[in-house]
Amino acid sequence: MKSIKLNHNLPEAFVNDVRSIIEKGRRQAYSVAGNIVLATYWNIGRRIVEEEQNGNSRAEYGKNLIAALADNLKKEYGSGYGKRNLAYYRQFYLSFTDIEILHEFVQNLTWTHIRRLLSVSNPVARQWYLAHASKDMWSTTTLDRNICSQYYERRLAEQIEKTA
Repeated sequence: MKSIKLNHNLPEAFVNDVRSIIEKGRRQAYSVAGNIVLATYWNIGRRIVEEEQNGNSRAEYGKNLIAALADNLKKEYGSGYGKRNLAYYRQFYLSFTDIEILHEFVQNLTWTHIRRLLSVSNPVARQWYLAHASKDMWSTTTLDRNICSQYYERRLAEQIEKTA
């Protein structure tokens, strides 16, 4: 914490306790807001997939739904709802179709974590990275390093060697 000269002769321990309460509240607020953002993006992705499929089991290709939606949303909500991000939201939904499992793990994750996880093509590995990034509170740098070094695959290979 910052060392600031105290006014009014308040006990330093009291002021530090109040600072701790404020900092804890801020961290919780950021975490809750982040979870709401992720749920929003997931729901946008779900809705895009539903509209693309229009009740069919597969989407109609060549339907410029995302581009048209981006044109409509960018005017009101800014570049965060451009074509590229809407495609990420769609991929987010398709990669994590069970919102309950997602809610279980997103407490410590940001959109940057999720975007990095979307690059993992193996769904089992993606789920493993999701769980460990959340449980072990990996930074996005740590997550990226673990994905690039194929940490999951190496751990799996070690387990197979031990049982052989």
